[in-house]
Amino acid sequence: MSDKTEGYVLVASNKINFYRYAINLAESILDFYPDAKITLFCEEWMFEELHRDLFDNVEWCTGHYRAKLEGMARSPYDLTMYLDVDMEVEHEDISTCFQILRDSEHDMLFSALTDDRSYVYAERDFDTPEGKAKFTLCGGICLYDMTVPIIKEFVAEWEDLTKRQMDKEWWPEGYIDSLKSWDQFSLWWLTEKEDKYKDLNYGIIYDDLRWNYYNAFNWHKTKPESGPVIVRHYSCGLDKDGHIL
Repeated sequence: MSDKTEGYVLVASNKINFYRYAINLAESILDFYPDAKITLFCEEWMFEELHRDLFDNVEWCTGHYRAKLEGMARSPYDLTMYLDVDMEVEHEDISTCFQILRDSEHDMLFSALTDDRSYVYAERDFDTPEGKAKFTLCGGICLYDMTVPIIKEFVAEWEDLTKRQMDKEWWPEGYIDSLKSWDQFSLWWLTEKEDKYKDLNYGIIYDDLRWNYYNAFNWHKTKPESGPVIVRHYSCGLDKDGHIL
C-alpha cells in the first residue's frame, strides 16, 4: 500500500464568485467523501473563517485570473486532484480518483477535448505557422503525482508560462492573440513544442466524461459509458462576476 498523501486542490482568485463556487465544490466533495483532504488557495481578503473546517489547509494566492496554476504547483499532496471551482461533485466515486492514478500507467491524467464534443468548445482549433492544430487536453480537472520530479517541474512551468503569456511577457510569433487567455494554450505548447516534456507520462482518465461533464453537453448526444456523472462542470451559464444566468 502506498504511503503517498492524497488530496484535492481548489483555487479561488480575482472574483469573489470563484470563492463562493469553491465553498460549494468543497461541500459537495465532502458530501460524497467525508474523509477527503482539501486544500483551498484563495486571496486573503476573500476568506471567511466560518469555512475553515471544510479544508485540510487554507493558503493565500495572488489575484491573478489564472492563479489556479499557483495552487496546482503548490499542492501539499503527493497524489493531487485539481478541480476548477465551477464544478460540483455528485457521486461517491470521487473517492476512487487516487487509486485510478495509482493503477494507471501514467503520472498525470487529464480529461479530453475531442472532436465529437467540439460543439460546446469556445475555441479549440487554430492556425499555427506550421499548419492546423487543436487543443486535446482539458486543464479543468487534473490528477498528478507530485513525487515524480518531471511532473513537479512541469506544473511549475505551466504556471510560469501561463502567467507570462497572459501578462504579455511571452508569445510565440504567428499565433492569434485570442489564444492568450487560455491556459489550454500553455498546456498545449509545453506538451507539443517543448522537447524537455516530449516523454512526459500523461494520459486521459478512463471514461473522462464521468469526471468532467460540461453542463452544456447534450445528454442524448454526449454521455458517459461506464456510470453516472461524478463531477459536473458548470463552465457555461455562469456569470463569473457574480450571478447565475
